[in-house]
Amino acid sequence: MFLKINDALREWMLGALATNCILTEKILQMKALKFAKKFPKKNNFKASDGWLEKFKKRHNLHHIKIHGKANSALLEILPKE
Repeated sequence: MFLKINDALREWMLGALATNCILTEKILQMKALKFAKKFPKKNNFKASDGWLEKFKKRHNLHHIKIHGKANSALLEILPKE
């Protein structure tokens, strides 16, 4: 149902990871909501925690605790859509 949003987020995520950006769950949810606005017919998309867990499972993503300076990635340095 939300295939366009998932595909757009996946492509953006791969680009961000290729540049060694640190992605948090919140960043993924915020970016997914931004993509959802580009697809008006998907206006009921919420980027819920349940959706995020399924997205992470589909793309083999997992949570890693990072300590020190790496834990403070700035949103401004993340790649644009």
